Amino acid sequence: MSKYDTDETCWLEVGWRIADHENDTEEPATTTPNDKSRVITKPFGYISHLTYLETIYLQYYVERGSKLLANLENEENPLRSLLIPRAHSSPLLMNALCALSAIHLANRTSDSLYAQTAAADYYIQTMRGVRTALTERSADKFPEDALLSVALLCKFEIVRGSVRQWTVHLNALGKLLLSRGGFDSLSQDTADFLRGLFVYGQNLAKLTNPKLITAALSNLSHAEITRLDIYVGYTERIIKLCARIADLPLLCADPVALGLEIHAIDESLRNWTKYLPSYIIPKGTTEENLTRLRMVAECFCDAAYIYLHSTLERMMRGPTQRASPIWTSFVSLSKRVAVERCLRSIRSSPLDDHCEYSALTFPLFITGCECEEAIDRELIMQSLTQLEINFGIGNVKRAKELLNILWAGEKLHWLDVLEHLKWDLILT
Repeated sequence: MSKYDTDETCWLEVGWRIADHENDTEEPATTTPNDKSRVITKPFGYISHLTYLETIYLQYYVERGSKLLANLENEENPLRSLLIPRAHSSPLLMNALCALSAIHLANRTSDSLYAQTAAADYYIQTMRGVRTALTERSADKFPEDALLSVALLCKFEIVRGSVRQWTVHLNALGKLLLSRGGFDSLSQDTADFLRGLFVYGQNLAKLTNPKLITAALSNLSHAEITRLDIYVGYTERIIKLCARIADLPLLCADPVALGLEIHAIDESLRNWTKYLPSYIIPKGTTEENLTRLRMVAECFCDAAYIYLHSTLERMMRGPTQRASPIWTSFVSLSKRVAVERCLRSIRSSPLDDHCEYSALTFPLFITGCECEEAIDRELIMQSLTQLEINFGIGNVKRAKELLNILWAGEKLHWLDVLEHLKWDLILT
């Protein structure tokens, strides 16, 4: 059992509040070293109540981590504007923030053992702090700083490259939010941040684990976003449609309902730009930011079409055919055209370290699953590697590993391979 798992039993000690789970035993992911990354060796100055290490990891988080762990950077980035002031008055949240900062730094440096050790220590302290908060307060009075800490634990596991443990934290966050009364029970800035994180995480998680979202959590994952979010960007409508695609197998017994749902999804994807909400734009967001967000959303739309075709094809395979080939004719954009469009967008974009591009893991992976030509596969792998180097997110490494398994073996659907591996891959 890894150091990250030694204290995870705290979730089980609070009974119904937290979901049952299996131990997460995979090794921590290590990403390609980035020699250009800036390693903090001296803190920028002490804050009286912080330790030396806290000051180091807080500085790294302020200067680099918070800018690379979001899909949109601006002056009002809540990873700084919300979390840092709260962390100064909450040892629990400071531990969670330092854990995230340390694991991200470890992913971006060649000499990462020290940062990995610090990340594990902060992670364990955070888990213990959450356990204490759960035992001292009833679930409906669970403090906001503890909720934010659970959210950062989920982000920690995604950065680390976990293929199981992140689901435990995401489900725990959802149950705690419900126990508190939902997003409306929180202060506005906390609600905005957690709403975006949860909507983005839950809807994309459903693609690789369709059973993840329970009926109780469904309302949270469908919450409406009013402010341009650092994770969701312009993809809100598309990722919610992807979650509906994941549910299509549930309609196999009712051909009429299945046909209507496929038609509705296709129409919504075809017209997604017409229904784009008028989001409140955070201060400091430039037109260049918005242009990159639109490019990312267009890739998401192409990926959603690919995912739709892939889901219908999987439903048509196997000993118990659960769908008719006629259903693919309901989709206005062919899989081949969607793949070509996404590849064309990737080829025409620099994929530099502008953080909007960090959201491209999902479209790159889904497109890669359908690529047959070596030149296209090479583009997908090079692009994912560039994301891995630029942003230091471990789940990109896992996506690459799965693609290599798919490309090297017999032609299987990627969901079948995930089931065989017992992976809960997250494509955020």
